[in-house]
Amino acid sequence: MARQDKILFYKQLITVNIMPDCYGVEKSITTEDLISTAYADYADASVKEVFSMMSGINIERIKAPKYESALCGLDEMTAIVGISGSRRGSFQIRISSSAARTIASAMLGGEHIDENDGSIDDALGEICNMIAGGWKNSILVFSGCTMSPPTVVSGQNYKVHFHKPSLQLVRTYMFSEHTLSLVVYIE
Repeated sequence: MARQDKILFYKQLITVNIMPDCYGVEKSITTEDLISTAYADYADASVKEVFSMMSGINIERIKAPKYESALCGLDEMTAIVGISGSRRGSFQIRISSSAARTIASAMLGGEHIDENDGSIDDALGEICNMIAGGWKNSILVFSGCTMSPPTVVSGQNYKVHFHKPSLQLVRTYMFSEHTLSLVVYIE
């Protein structure tokens, strides 16, 4: 019989089933499990909730052929939040600079934002931090993990490299005319 744990996820109570093995011991969650559809749904819920709460922006998941090529050649930004502890990895949000400016403006109540304004980096970093925290807090195996402060990288045609091979969960979302790629790397 599965044990049900209830967790609070952004004002909603979600029931999480933890399946025991044949000896009644709870199965540990593998790295592969963390990028499965069930756990990806937690990421989707976190993205929607954070965008709605922080900026009033309606964002929807879309199917995208390949996330690497979506922004190639454009001015883009990547916010990164690291996760360490019993599991290690990172959360990344990759988005065009104009989309990041739209988010920052919405978070500041529709205020006009110049393209080099530091509040764009702050807004993107905070959105990434909140989405990563929402996802991390929805999965019991991450309860003892810590998160790094967000780092924001901007420019054209850059890659973020990792030292260890990692599994990745890639999700693409759309708001207004903008796309956002979420990539979760788990070692």
